[in-house]
Amino acid sequence: MKPDINIALLNAAQEIINRFSPLIDDEYEKSRLGSWGALILISALKLNDASSSLKKENHDIIEWLREHSTISMKELDQFKILDNKTIDQYDQDNQSLREMFDKQFEAIQEEGDKISLKEGIDLMRSMHQRRKVSDLIGMLQQQEG
Repeated sequence: MKPDINIALLNAAQEIINRFSPLIDDEYEKSRLGSWGALILISALKLNDASSSLKKENHDIIEWLREHSTISMKELDQFKILDNKTIDQYDQDNQSLREMFDKQFEAIQEEGDKISLKEGIDLMRSMHQRRKVSDLIGMLQQQEG
């Protein structure tokens, strides 16, 4: 993603939150507009972290698959973390890796390997944590104050 997108999103959020929201008398509509502004602000802030989060998640999945699957090293090498990849390429890799992970996790569930299952569940939790937007609540509360 280009830095211009971040700047445009930050400017839009700033305009919504600081300029337009105070002009609205209806508290419900003001709150809705403030929420949209906060979502745009979070999007702008998270955009920079998206690439590094995908890299980390892809790396974690690859390591788990190396340890807990029969997938060949050659097949996993196609997902190497390279600096010249775009965020879209990391996202495509992520989708493929998640599909491979899901299939392998199902196989491990059938086998009943509790250690591998626990490590797989830990990986799923870390993947879920990266996608949470719980910090939205804090930003919205700051907006109201």
